[in-house]
Amino acid sequence: MTILFRKIKDRVRLKNPFKDFSMDEIPFEIRYDPLTGQSIRVFDLPYRPVARPDFEELVQKSRGMNCPFCPESLETATPLYPEELVPEGRVRVGKAVLFPNLLPLDRYTGVCIFGPDHFIGPGDFTPDVMQDGFTAARSFIQTVAGFDPETHFFNLNWNYMPPSGSSMIHPHLQVNCGQMATYQPRMQQTCSYDYFLQNNRTFWDDYMDAEKAAGERFLADIGPAFWTLSFAPQGAFPDIWCIFRGCRSLIEWKDEERDAFLTGLAASLRYFDQEGFYSFNVSLFSGRETPHYRVNARITPRMLLREIGNSDQTYYQVLHREPTCVRPPESLREKALEVFTEALF
Repeated sequence: MTILFRKIKDRVRLKNPFKDFSMDEIPFEIRYDPLTGQSIRVFDLPYRPVARPDFEELVQKSRGMNCPFCPESLETATPLYPEELVPEGRVRVGKAVLFPNLLPLDRYTGVCIFGPDHFIGPGDFTPDVMQDGFTAARSFIQTVAGFDPETHFFNLNWNYMPPSGSSMIHPHLQVNCGQMATYQPRMQQTCSYDYFLQNNRTFWDDYMDAEKAAGERFLADIGPAFWTLSFAPQGAFPDIWCIFRGCRSLIEWKDEERDAFLTGLAASLRYFDQEGFYSFNVSLFSGRETPHYRVNARITPRMLLREIGNSDQTYYQVLHREPTCVRPPESLREKALEVFTEALF
């Protein structure tokens, strides 16, 4: 079965008030995710991010809200795990501390702060800054997997700054473990299994080969991690997709794979920062080990579309479940490739 980069080109015809009401055509594309078949609308608009807020003012305002993640509050304002799961109550790795999430997103949840710093700028997340947090999250996943054999799905996530949905400025990860996968990884699991049954090959190997052959979005191989701009973006601005060539579960996520991910993640965040974005979402998707599946991650910038402060999520995304993207990913490859190349040399 051939990997298909399927897209339908269409256009809107109108009399444009910015061109003296002359007849104009505005093109758009409907793309289909090569794995799940999900449809996505892609435009090519001259969009630039709105001006960043005053970070100093935002940080001071958030400090005034008594941040529970800062050192003076952490021990008294964050919950503890039951002793049978985590005897010490919290997971600690270096500067990172992981504790239960009060929001019950799944049977086992964790919030992991990177360290005591209340604010880290969007372009300042180096692999060293992030390593303890991601290591603590992996440790928690491994603990849960050993504790509860009915737990089959794991995801590791990051909301950074308010446009991403984060209610806390203090940098932190969220990890969830449970019996039922959320929609995106559930579709990935189902569709990659169907592909495996039909072809006796993994979708992931074929997809990586196809992206490299296309030469339009591929960014880098960083050790065991493959990096590309997504053909079918999940956000309002093209996202970056990381696939681990040999890793079938976050339970078995090796140090080499973690380090390769953090190198590419740091490059992705620097690229978004250079493009003017100061907020983003990150998700890593995983189940227990299966031959047809690979751990993969999406990194997408989040934005306010105009100075009025309107969200990049509208009825199209929330109710229709149809992502819309303001730029074709291929148009961004040259600049993104420069940042990734700098990260490797």
